[in-house]
Amino acid sequence: MSQNNKEKHFHNWKNTKFAGMAWILAILVLVIAVVLNMIVSRLDFSWDISPNKQYSLSSTTEKYLDQLDSEGKTVDFYVLTTEESLKNDMESLTLYRALEEYDAHKSINLIWVDPDTDNDTMEKINSDNAFSLSTGDMIFICDNVKKRVPGSSMYTTYTDDNGNTTGEDFKGENLITGSIKGVAENRTPTVYFLSGHGEKSLDSYTRFTTNLTNYNYAAKELNLSEADAVPEDAALVLVAAPTKDITDAESEKLNAYLDNGGNISLLMSPNGGSFVYTNLEKIMKDYGFYMDYDRVYETNNNYHISGDAYTIQCELNELEDDSEATDLTSALVDQGLYTFMPESRSFRYNDEGGKYTIAPLITSYDSAVGEPYGGTSDDPEEESGQLLLAAHSTSVGRNDSKMVVFGNAEFIDDEHVSDDTVIVPVYLFLSTISWMYDSDINMDIATKSTTNDYISLQDSGFAQRLMVVLTVVPIAIMAVGVGVWIKRRNS
Repeated sequence: MSQNNKEKHFHNWKNTKFAGMAWILAILVLVIAVVLNMIVSRLDFSWDISPNKQYSLSSTTEKYLDQLDSEGKTVDFYVLTTEESLKNDMESLTLYRALEEYDAHKSINLIWVDPDTDNDTMEKINSDNAFSLSTGDMIFICDNVKKRVPGSSMYTTYTDDNGNTTGEDFKGENLITGSIKGVAENRTPTVYFLSGHGEKSLDSYTRFTTNLTNYNYAAKELNLSEADAVPEDAALVLVAAPTKDITDAESEKLNAYLDNGGNISLLMSPNGGSFVYTNLEKIMKDYGFYMDYDRVYETNNNYHISGDAYTIQCELNELEDDSEATDLTSALVDQGLYTFMPESRSFRYNDEGGKYTIAPLITSYDSAVGEPYGGTSDDPEEESGQLLLAAHSTSVGRNDSKMVVFGNAEFIDDEHVSDDTVIVPVYLFLSTISWMYDSDINMDIATKSTTNDYISLQDSGFAQRLMVVLTVVPIAIMAVGVGVWIKRRNS
């Protein structure tokens, strides 16, 4: 064999050897990648490389769940939707990944429930019909203590003027972990309905107390003449249409609770009796309120229900943006609903600088009149003009204790609460309860914003050049490489 043929044979053998090794290495890499992918898939392993760890639970949650694991506590965590529907919804990916991580703890028993087909489970978790449930809601149960978190509360969504979504924050972890803590530690704040002064029994407010349950509050009656003090689990004391005043001893117990930062709602329906609420008025005065012994009617036929001058149309006051209570009325104002109040008494207030943070919630129109009704005045005067029918106050001197007053209590009883005319005061009153005492346990877990990486393109020309770099150049390099390989093969 000639020297040239030997060299050519050697080069061909060398190229074949290198090409074979390249193919073998490529096949090995592919096999290893497939095997690793199968292992990772079987282990259900994922790695959160998002900038703000939006697919991982916070250290606060992990630490608390580890504590429950060590204590042997188990919380049944019902999610009212199918796993497939949530898993395949890219907009809910942060929530789905969070639920996977909760389920990884032995203290959490995550249960997916199809509310449209799984009637047995729905009956089990809501046998007393205490909750108004919707698809996506979550129910937490531990030792017969229950809490509900609406699915709609998981995210805060931001939109532009055209209604297009511009971003969203995932705040669900703080709510979920707080609810787990609430049921695991049996923390259910209670709204206590004061009794013993001619008030209606709690049985008259069953529909309203169902609403309270949906907001994660319990409801009980409280007779202060039989109790040593206001119970420690009180979110607030609700005084609804008493027909007589509280006693001095009851006032002392109530004041002790309020001095410690407690909260009180006074729903003082008009009462024609010839007496005064001496002790209740003293408490009101500490928050800047004064109560009128009247009942309000409307002289303008356009501002009252036909044939009923005492069920009047009112103004819902929009609170200042920098007020801590601004959310009380803002959402209702934005909905543009008409505000009505049934037969109501009026109030006045004196904002003594620095003592209170006080503001009206509902006022009448200027054409309203407060006619004298009840009380002990020998010469009562009729008031007219814009009258105060509902308001809130925070007392600085009482550890920021909060008071809400309404001139009527009947709008939340079973007879009236579902009436369309009182929908605004009902939801306003529910909002005042959340404002006075938030039933959600705040774990101080920060919200997580959905983040994306972006390339800023200066103009269309720059975009076209970038496309060339990202597509044409790699193809050209590959073509040159193939050409070199062919040339070396044939050399």
